[in-house]
Amino acid sequence: MKIPNDPFIGTHYIGKEELKAVKQVIKSKSLFRYHGPKLLYKTDEFEENMKKYLGVKYVLACSNGGSAIKLCCIANGIGPGDEVLMSPFTFIASASSVLACGAVPKFVDIDEAMNIDPNEIEKNIGPNTKAILAIHMQGQPCDMTKIMKIAKKHNLIVIEDTAQAFGAQVGNKKAGTIGECGAFSLQAGKTITAGEGGFIATNNPKIYELAKMYHDNGGYRVGSNYPTWEKGNTIFGENFKITELQSAIANEQLKKIDKILQHQKDNYDYLIERIDKNFYKIRPNISDGKLVHSSIAIIFNNQEECERFIKYMNDNGIGFNIYCSNLINQFDTFKYKNSWHKSKFPYNISNYQETKCPKAQSLFRRVAWFSLSSSLKRKHLKYIIQKLEEYKNEF
Repeated sequence: MKIPNDPFIGTHYIGKEELKAVKQVIKSKSLFRYHGPKLLYKTDEFEENMKKYLGVKYVLACSNGGSAIKLCCIANGIGPGDEVLMSPFTFIASASSVLACGAVPKFVDIDEAMNIDPNEIEKNIGPNTKAILAIHMQGQPCDMTKIMKIAKKHNLIVIEDTAQAFGAQVGNKKAGTIGECGAFSLQAGKTITAGEGGFIATNNPKIYELAKMYHDNGGYRVGSNYPTWEKGNTIFGENFKITELQSAIANEQLKKIDKILQHQKDNYDYLIERIDKNFYKIRPNISDGKLVHSSIAIIFNNQEECERFIKYMNDNGIGFNIYCSNLINQFDTFKYKNSWHKSKFPYNISNYQETKCPKAQSLFRRVAWFSLSSSLKRKHLKYIIQKLEEYKNEF
């Protein structure tokens, strides 16, 4: 039996509602956020609905998750010479967005939850450290209680990369609303999706206004009016706007979020309740965390055991795998300080220091991941449990 294991959670919920919303925008011939013969203000509507869902004062929709992180950095004054503490176990966009501001990441080791280890953060704080980027990996929120205490003690900014954990919570707060601001993604593999797109969330009006200005090519905008660049306090920026088509889709996806999260949880719980946890070590959760159940992760004692397990499952049609080819601190740009420019910007203006992350280096090669596809049926889940039992009995 071939078991679905695609990571495209929200994609499976695209239906007549999204189609209707897209048709409305196309018929209006107003695809751009601020202009058109019959503008429907879908982006405004999405931002308002997202504010209510997250319980924050400000939401700014933007072009993708990477631009959302960059906007968070820009709006918090992170720039040349600054250092941002972050985990090396993530997608490269988390670090690239920091580099794009002229700052550099400093990679900090992870814990068994596969997130930045709060106990390692203080060891890595230096004179140039300005912020902590808390990356909530694969639906699992970081230990934000400890991270916020450390940040307060050392006067550091906390930005949450919530691309993979939209809908997760820490205590009674949504992930992405605990630090100064949170960055989110609407890319195809996320909890809700518009194919691409993103947004930032914050309760700080100054962060919101500066992020909005930068994402509008540096212009000043009121409501959905076209920006102006002649107010005496405008800046340069980039075009990080989202389209009305994307916002229309994202808005319909948001209406389905409770259904999506519950379905993922039901499948996760079904598997977890039946896995022999004396034999299989499951990725641990923080005590006050509420997950987005996007995957199952099993930790093995060594790489050989993990590879043997993955081969067995793959041979039986179950797509467990190693999460990534390597930690991002081993990618060329960090190993060799490679840049798009001959000056080696921003490495030439910032003191990038290579750091050792031995736990991360060990863990990521001995953890087997299985994406909980939204198309999984009960028969698939029963088959997975059957093969997990067979593997346990054989080895």
